Amino acid sequence: AKCPDLLTPATIPSRSHVFHLYVVRSSNRDALAEHLKKQGIASAIHYPTPLPLMPAYVDQDRGREDFPSAARLCDEILSLPMFPELEDRQISEIVDALASFNTPSASQ
Repeated sequence: AKCPDLLTPATIPSRSHVFHLYVVRSSNRDALAEHLKKQGIASAIHYPTPLPLMPAYVDQDRGREDFPSAARLCDEILSLPMFPELEDRQISEIVDALASFNTPSASQ
């Protein structure tokens, strides 16, 4: 709630999920990643290229403009720390760092 620009994975209330990656979306992804880095929190971009633009499809002669949703998502996604040994304290630090992020448009 403190991060209006951050979209988290949807889950079904009556079900649990075992996340391999915890991928969030932000229209200010790069600034968010830098903010987390300054706080000592690692993040990653696991899927930087839309699938239709991967080398296997080069013969299709298509560009990012042909896949606007996929291109936008690839520019917004960011993987947060996710591993079995992640402690509650570390989760709180990640949440606090996300909550303290001021989007560039909000700080102007």
